[in-house]
This record gives sequence, structure tokens and C-alpha cells, in this order.
Amino acid sequence: MTGSTRTFCRLGLALAGALATAACQKPTAPAAGNNVVIAPTNAASAVAQSGADAQDAADVTAFLQGLYDHYKTSKDNNFQMFDANAHEVFDASFIRLLAADEKALNGDVGVIDGDWLCDCQDFVSLRPTIAVQSATPTTAKATADVVDTGMPEQGARHVNFSLVKEDGRWRIDDIQTGGEAWLRKQLEDEIRQQSKHKPNPDEAP
Repeated sequence: MTGSTRTFCRLGLALAGALATAACQKPTAPAAGNNVVIAPTNAASAVAQSGADAQDAADVTAFLQGLYDHYKTSKDNNFQMFDANAHEVFDASFIRLLAADEKALNGDVGVIDGDWLCDCQDFVSLRPTIAVQSATPTTAKATADVVDTGMPEQGARHVNFSLVKEDGRWRIDDIQTGGEAWLRKQLEDEIRQQSKHKPNPDEAP
């Protein structure tokens, strides 16, 4: 065998060995800091969460629409959001706040001098446009733009809602309208003001 033939054979054997070694080795893991895209393993749960949010929003809309259904006509309407029907409207903490405010006022008229669902004292027939800004299984934010079709010249009244789910039912936790402060804060402030003006029974007249 000539020298050139031996050299060629050695090169061929070396190349074959290198290829065999490379085929047996495992791929090297990417170094830390590399831009590696990993497919999410929770894609199904993300879709489920999105569906849950949509259902929560639909339930909130249905709840608010159900309240406004009482205002389709003023004829024979006896729905009282702050009194007889308060438990259908508000959560338990807000009900307690209403009771505390009523006790503090002792028969006087306070910040609640109308119906906050329509931002009115009288109405003919209300038509709301309800929008849900956010919704989870326990809390939600929503708005309603309310038009009195019997008095359309008054335009729409904008109402903001903060809601919670309590005992499986959506309820209003706070309400705001007319550019005023939220009602919960107004009631808390009113109770504080009334307590300041209340006479101390231990003081001599």
C-alpha cells in the first residue's frame, strides 16, 4: 500500500469515528439567558379562565338588567332599592351601613334623597345600556347608561357599580352617579358627621 493510500484510509476512519461519536451524544441544553420560547403548559386553563370571566360578566349583566326590569314602567311600581328590596340589591356589609346611617340620621333626610339606580326621584320608563368592565368569580365593575324613554330630553344618566358575589349571588357593594362621591363613602362621612353633633348624655344641659 502506498503512502498516499494509507493517509486517505486514516482520514476516512477518523471522519467516520467523529460522525459516530456525534450521533451518540445528547443535544446540549441551551445556556441560561438564551431567548428560548417554551410553549405554555397551561393553555387549557387559560382558555377555561377566559370562559369563566365571560360567564361572570354575563351573570353580572343579567343581575343588573334584572334590577332595571323593575323600572320598565312607573305604573304600580313599588320597588324600593334602599328599603323593602335592599337585600335584593346590596351585599350584607352595605345593608349594615344603611342601617347605621338610618340610626344616625334619626328620621332626618340624608344623602339618600332619590333612587340611585336611575339617579332620579321620578321616572316614566327606564332603558339601561349595561357594560361590564371587569369580572372575576367574586368581584366585578360595571356601568349603566340609563335613559328614561318617557323623558328622553333628559339624556342618559351614567351609573357606576362595584359588585361582589355573596352566597352565590351578585350584589352591589357600592354605587356612584352624577359625578358625586361613591355612596359608601358618603354614608360613612354622614355617619361620622352625625356622631359629632350627637349630644353627650353625660354632659349637663
